[in-house]
Amino acid sequence: MCRVILSIFLILSFAYPYDIDELLNEAIKEVESERSEKYYKLALKLFNEGVYRQAIKNGEIFLSKNEKDYKKINDIIFLLGISYYKLGQTKKLFDLFIKYVNSDNVSLDTRKKLFIYSNNLFIRKKEWKRLKIIRKKGKYLFKNKKFLWKLRGKFSNFDPMVNIFKLKEGNIIGENQIFITDRNFTLIEIAKKLDMGYDELKIANPHIDPFDILKGEAVFIPRKRLLPYQDFEFGTLYINLSEKRLYYPLIIDGDPYVITFPVGIGTDNAKTPIGEFKITQKKENPEWIVPKSIREEDPSLPPVVPPGPDNPLGVRAMRLGYTDYLLHGTSKRFGIGMQVSHGCIRMYNKDVVRLFEIVPKGTKVVISEKRYKIFKNKNVYVEIFELRKEDKKTVKSLLKGREVYITSHLIDFYNKEKRGFAFPLN
Repeated sequence: MCRVILSIFLILSFAYPYDIDELLNEAIKEVESERSEKYYKLALKLFNEGVYRQAIKNGEIFLSKNEKDYKKINDIIFLLGISYYKLGQTKKLFDLFIKYVNSDNVSLDTRKKLFIYSNNLFIRKKEWKRLKIIRKKGKYLFKNKKFLWKLRGKFSNFDPMVNIFKLKEGNIIGENQIFITDRNFTLIEIAKKLDMGYDELKIANPHIDPFDILKGEAVFIPRKRLLPYQDFEFGTLYINLSEKRLYYPLIIDGDPYVITFPVGIGTDNAKTPIGEFKITQKKENPEWIVPKSIREEDPSLPPVVPPGPDNPLGVRAMRLGYTDYLLHGTSKRFGIGMQVSHGCIRMYNKDVVRLFEIVPKGTKVVISEKRYKIFKNKNVYVEIFELRKEDKKTVKSLLKGREVYITSHLIDFYNKEKRGFAFPLN
C-alpha cells in the first residue's frame, strides 16, 4: 500500500514538475500516517490488557510519527500519562506534562488529567521541585473561574457550576474541575464537601485510593454532563440510576438552565423503580411510617419515627405517584451517590430543601437506567458509566456514519479510563 501511494505521487510529479517537492512531502506524510495507525491500535490494545511498558513504547512511536490527528493524539497522550503514573516514571510524566500543558492540540480535560497524575505522583514520590514547577505551569487548570451571572429569588441559594448550570449546546452542561486537598481526605468527605456523589467521583478517579488521599493531592471533579435524554422537556425531573444523579432543566428569566444533584438509590435487592411518575405529595419535616418489610428486618424500629435529627427521611420528602417511594433527605452523614436505600431516592438535606422550594406538585419525574449517554448534533459526545458487552455493539451502530473513529479497543479504553463525564468523539 505504501509503495502504491508513493508510485501515484511520483507519476503525478512528472505531470506537474513544479510541485514535485510538495507532492513528495504529501506522499511521505501519507505513508507515515498509515504506519502510525498500527502503533495507535497496538498501544490501546496493550494498555487494555495491562501491558503498560509495551503500550508506552507503541504510544511514543505513534506520537513521533503523527502530529496532525487531534483525536488520536489526545487518546495517546492520555494513555501515556496514565501509564507513566502507574509505573512511577516521574521524569517521563513530567516531560509529557511540560510539553503539552499549553498545547492547543490537547483538550483541556486531557491536560487536567495529566496535571492530576503528575501532581499526585510527585507528592507520593516526594519530588517537590517538579511539583512546584507543574503547579506554576498548570495553575490555570485548577483556578476556579469567576461567574458573571447570578440568579435572584428562590434560585439565589444555588451554586453556579456546582448544582446549577447554564445549558450549552444541545443538552451539555458544565466544565470539569480539579480539587486540590488542603488536608488528608477520603473521597466520601470530598463528595459531601463538593455536593457530589461518592460513586461518580470514584469512577472518574480510577487511580486514586478513595480512603487514602493525601494533603495536596488532586481529584478530578466530573461536572461536564449530558442530560439523560437528548429530547428532554423543561420542567421535568430526570433521574438516571446508573450515574445516581438528578437533573431538572428549567427556563429561568428567559434563559435555559439545568439544576442537578447527586442522589442515593436502592440496592440490588431493593431497586428504585424505573418509569414515569408525578410528585403527588410534599412534606416538610416528615414523619417516617416504617414499612412492614423494614420492621421485619429490624424489629426494634417503631411503627412511626417522628420528625427530628434521627428521622431517615431528613427534612423534606416528595412522594412519587401513589407509591411508597419517596424523594427525600437523609439523617445519615454519608451515602449519597451510592446504592444504599430500600428503593427511595435520597439527597443531602441542604439539596432536598432547595429542590423542594422550586418543584411544584404534579411535576413529572422520569427515572431511567442509562449506562451511557450519547449526544449527536454537529458534534458527537458520549458519557459512560458502565459499558456491558451488548452495549458496545449498540454504541458502534449508533455512531455509524457520524464521521467518528471508533474501534473495540478504543471503546474498551474509554470504558476503563474516561467514565463519568462527557467528552467529544469528533
